[in-house]
Amino acid sequence: MLRRRFASMTALALAGTMPGVASLARAEGYPSRPIRIIVPYVPGGPVDVIARLVGDSIARSTKAPVMVESRPGAGSNIGSAYVARAVADGHTLLLVPGSTLTINDALYSRLGYSPSTDFALISVIGEMPLILTVANEVPARDMQEFVRWGRSRKEPVTLSSPGHGATPHLAAELFQRVAGVPVVHVPFKGGAESASAIISGHVVGGIESPPSVLPHIQSGKLRALAVTGPQRLDSLPDVPTTAEAGFPGLQIVSWFGLVAPAGTPQAVIDLLCRQARQALQDASVRERFSRLSIRAIGSTPAEFEARAAEDRAKWHKIIREARIHLD
Repeated sequence: MLRRRFASMTALALAGTMPGVASLARAEGYPSRPIRIIVPYVPGGPVDVIARLVGDSIARSTKAPVMVESRPGAGSNIGSAYVARAVADGHTLLLVPGSTLTINDALYSRLGYSPSTDFALISVIGEMPLILTVANEVPARDMQEFVRWGRSRKEPVTLSSPGHGATPHLAAELFQRVAGVPVVHVPFKGGAESASAIISGHVVGGIESPPSVLPHIQSGKLRALAVTGPQRLDSLPDVPTTAEAGFPGLQIVSWFGLVAPAGTPQAVIDLLCRQARQALQDASVRERFSRLSIRAIGSTPAEFEARAAEDRAKWHKIIREARIHLD
């Protein structure tokens, strides 16, 4: 009697753990071939650097080759659609900025993939704030002075960006709403042209990514008024955050995430999440990130989903109100 009861209890216990056992079983033998991390941009940029750093760590952990492959074009949509259609076995991954998952489907009528349903989220890798920068001729030494000056002008403030629909463009739209300053957006072909337009006085300023403007700020060609992230940049310790400057509603960060095709086994997602988070604890990785003005994060898939949902709601509202479209 006792033996039968014990057998029954054991069977029930095993049944309760079967989903976990099955999940682990599906991860056995992974990876069975080289892992590819697709970067939907040209080589050499921040996304490419991040992918290579994280990929090197995954390679050391899994003992499998990890290759970073660029598939640029259409605002990250070509590479993203490629991964969305890939076999969902964890051997093809995608490293993308948050804009791919939270902005693109509001800007383009046709993507070739669904940012919200075609990917399994692994981990947020890092985040990078923007910098509110103005030309040296602007008579404002801080953000409060800039807002007062902007409100007093007879004509709108001109803010540049590296392209129509880019995060700095949306940041300019958000600035207009939060600060109550009329803004005219002036798009350029890339961050270098956008920064040059500020330096030359062609536009008043811009809310730009650090790689585009930091060298010019440090050389004295541009003036930084505020950082849009939750904390100050190590490279600009005297520049306050927008919250410190009195505008907490203007917190904006560009973040980067690692994803896989939807349907990838959960055990593989969990394994990759652990490896990515472990990589971000490495001092040399964090130091390389810091040089790019990127703060290492490392999140769970659930935390990733919460961040994506929050940003998607914020930016879709701005895009609708500003009637921004790219096709």
